Amino acid sequence: DVNLMDECAKALSNYFVDARPSKILTVATTGLVIALPMAKYLQVPVVYARKERNVVMANTFKAAYSSKTVGMNRELLVSTSHLNEEDRILIVDDFLSSGSSQEALLRIVAKSGATSVGVGVLLEKVYDSGRRALSGFNVPVHSLCKVVSVKDGSIQLQEEGYAAT
Repeated sequence: DVNLMDECAKALSNYFVDARPSKILTVATTGLVIALPMAKYLQVPVVYARKERNVVMANTFKAAYSSKTVGMNRELLVSTSHLNEEDRILIVDDFLSSGSSQEALLRIVAKSGATSVGVGVLLEKVYDSGRRALSGFNVPVHSLCKVVSVKDGSIQLQEEGYAAT
């Protein structure tokens, strides 16, 4: 639903507007669904990390991550021409599970000399502890929806005031 995604992008953008990002960094293709409409609201370009080098990517920043989806270690790559030390980068993704891909993006930002201003996601699987994996980067992490558990086909969402560990 494009209208729902637009409303989600507006809400997530409002949370990070004061961080003054100059670019959004996401993973192709999964993160683009939220990154592109957020770019409209924040008026910034989107840079996406690829999982494979293409022919026009001569020099890259790269970082390894562990993909639970495909069950193996992978690598994210961003062209060195897309990030620089003046940039203020907001990392955006659809899901926060283990935090492995977001952690790889944060390492890429650090390698580029740019500043990470936050991590924004649509849905956080609280039970996978991804937020804990990102805690060493000292950036705000915000999710629109937090899933506490999935059991017997039932999804339990975190309610306001609920403190998950």
